[in-house]
Amino acid sequence: MTTQQAVYRRVLRRETHSPRTVSAVMVASLLFIVLIAAITGAVWWLMDAGFRDQATAWISAQSENGGGQTTLTATGAISVLVSLLLLVLALSPGRRARRTRTTERMALLVDDGVLADAVADAVAVRGGISRRQVSVTVGRRVVTVRITPTSGLPLDRAGAEAAVTETLAEIGFAATPRLIVAPRGVVA
Repeated sequence: MTTQQAVYRRVLRRETHSPRTVSAVMVASLLFIVLIAAITGAVWWLMDAGFRDQATAWISAQSENGGGQTTLTATGAISVLVSLLLLVLALSPGRRARRTRTTERMALLVDDGVLADAVADAVAVRGGISRRQVSVTVGRRVVTVRITPTSGLPLDRAGAEAAVTETLAEIGFAATPRLIVAPRGVVA
């Protein structure tokens, strides 16, 4: 692998994956607030005997009344939910709706919306229908094409499927086409 290809790969990876900056800042801020509260409480505990006596009395009253168990249970449940949320944020792929191709001379980054427009245009031209009657959604592995035919005019389903397949092959991005034709047409 050449240095140029390594740079392409790194840049394309950065452009196709969303950053985790927001979640990292949120976690760091929460930990900072908890740390400051713990330090403040510890210093206050050491310096003020009245606070120490009040805190000890409140803790013993909570444990005697049984309210401490519900408080601990609620705190534990909230902690588990926050932990699961942070775990999902950390492990989810965080992919953007973009696709990449590289050659020895260049790297190409294409938004899925551009691919959808190209497929929709090709289907509209091949089917002889208005571009407004074709809707395309590009997923990870599947390109879904929804066609609303013109009322009273037959639609060449095989031609539309061929247009999708040919367009994707010409562009060079592999995906499985899925064609959905609306049961009712529009009035032209």
